[in-house]
Amino acid sequence: MKKTVLLLILFSIFYPAGLSQDKIVTLNHDTIDCKITRISKSNIYFEVTNKGIKYAGKLPVNSILNYTRYEQPTLKEQRIVPTDQFARLRLGIGGGLGYLTASSKTAEEYMVNAGLSPDQAKSYYRNLKTGLMANGELTYIFNPKYGAGVKYKFFDTSSKVEGFFDPQDGVNLIYTTYQEQIYVNYAGAFFYYQQFIDKKKSFRVNSEISIGMAAYRNEAEYLNGYLLLTGKNIGMDTSLGLEYFITKNISAGADLGLFYSSIRKMKMTDGTSSVDIELEEDKYENLSRIDLSVGLRFYFLDK
Repeated sequence: MKKTVLLLILFSIFYPAGLSQDKIVTLNHDTIDCKITRISKSNIYFEVTNKGIKYAGKLPVNSILNYTRYEQPTLKEQRIVPTDQFARLRLGIGGGLGYLTASSKTAEEYMVNAGLSPDQAKSYYRNLKTGLMANGELTYIFNPKYGAGVKYKFFDTSSKVEGFFDPQDGVNLIYTTYQEQIYVNYAGAFFYYQQFIDKKKSFRVNSEISIGMAAYRNEAEYLNGYLLLTGKNIGMDTSLGLEYFITKNISAGADLGLFYSSIRKMKMTDGTSSVDIELEEDKYENLSRIDLSVGLRFYFLDK
């Protein structure tokens, strides 16, 4: 019996000196050997002893991967992983390339009938299909996975061709320039999903689906005359993205998006008069495209 008591006394003396150190591991995988004194909802308070001097400190819970705390007198190790922390607001900006997916076969045939060569017509619409896009969005995040927000997308493309055009008078061929500058603006509301894919919480996938209003503007020039075509309709946009966290509140990401809308009514203006045009179903202006973009995301109001 006396031997057992002696062993317990020796154990209680040497345990705090060597084994009772608590540990905190940050999201950057830095380890702090310390004595955890208190844990609140937002912070962990601790003491570090160096050369006999005690220093007090604290760390936000959302900057900690996990921590280990040794409780006495049970001498049981308790390993606790903090609950998920997340930012309430997400601001994203980005830009990249967009590609119009609608077929240009009928339009190319029209250009050939107007006097251009098949290669000229094909090259013209190949250039017109690819353009620059930019986007911005603001998301309110309900919980670690879901949110909703508003977004804006802009697409700009243009093309130009020079050649002989047939005015269909049976006599003349006119050498001139034909060009178009097309703008598509889109604003809508979206539903948002996000999920970390690694233990370090450095990489996260996200997806969005939105509905809103698309506005179309086409500035055309032909035979030194100008023509403006405008229209609008409901549009939809979906995207799938991957982001890498540079810091806890800033990430860089890439997104693949699909946009859909079609213009069924247009207003045509030549500078002096305008007319409203109801397009036939097979002549709807299809604005569908694929977008590939990169950008930055900023997170605010950590919970």
